Amino acid sequence: MNTIKRFILLTVVVSFFSFVKAQTVEVRIINVRTDVGQLYVGVFDSQESFKKEDGFYRQKILKSEIEDGNYSITIQLSPGTYGVSVLDDVNMDGKMNYNLIGIPTEGYGFGGFKHRGLKKPTFDDFSFTIEKGQYIQFDVELRYFELNFKK
Repeated sequence: MNTIKRFILLTVVVSFFSFVKAQTVEVRIINVRTDVGQLYVGVFDSQESFKKEDGFYRQKILKSEIEDGNYSITIQLSPGTYGVSVLDDVNMDGKMNYNLIGIPTEGYGFGGFKHRGLKKPTFDDFSFTIEKGQYIQFDVELRYFELNFKK
């Protein structure tokens, strides 16, 4: 029985020190416009994974959990270079939707990067590097396009 107690204690201690030394990224998602749908958070580790929209970390957040248009998420990462993107998936189909001329019809944003224009950014535009034991915090401000053709 002593062996089991020692194993449990060792597991708890190792887990505690692993958590303390973990690399933590806190992402504050701001400017969520409606409570319809869900948010998709994706973490990418290269231009290739971003281009394929194949993040190694993905999380869905029901917008019913969001208060006042803002939400925070904490992600544990290994040391390295990453990029975070967020999609406001209003119709809950799991992908960005576009109108007939290619303009996004749902909100989106990138970690620590204020997107301007219509061109999709590259991974280098919004990537960051996190080192061992580091804590990083940044905002992802969601952007929405609105076309008004009123006379």
